[in-house]
Amino acid sequence: MTGARVAQWKAEVAGGLLLAAIGGFFLYFGLRLPPPDEPGVPGPGSAPIALGVIIALCGLAVAIGGLRKADRSSLDLGGRKQAIALISLVLATALFEPAGFMLSTFTFLTAGFILLGGASWQRAVPAAALVSGGLWLTFTKLLGVGLPYGLIGEILFR
Repeated sequence: MTGARVAQWKAEVAGGLLLAAIGGFFLYFGLRLPPPDEPGVPGPGSAPIALGVIIALCGLAVAIGGLRKADRSSLDLGGRKQAIALISLVLATALFEPAGFMLSTFTFLTAGFILLGGASWQRAVPAAALVSGGLWLTFTKLLGVGLPYGLIGEILFR
């Protein structure tokens, strides 16, 4: 799979504007969330609003930088590795709830380590297990975030 070639400045402008739009999305929906219960206490929209502003500003900075630089060199878009990364990210997202956090993250990382990083399965599997387990512990035990068990929960807790 060979990708298209595009001028680097055009890619930077398009990528920056896409980031700015994503930031605007977070900002818009963050502002629509209910206000905090108490004055001076962050409400449910605080994090999305802050992230939206940061992402939008960074995206605009990238786009403006691309316009100012106007680098005429070209780069390849849409190669094999980019397609693998995009497909695996979409699959991991689609499987996040039904398969659960651990299984979808482990599978995503293992595929990435092997297909994108060139690691052997003997190294990729333990690394993916350690990273997935560490993320699960961090989110569930340290931050108190409930993550979906999915298929593993169905098997273990039936």
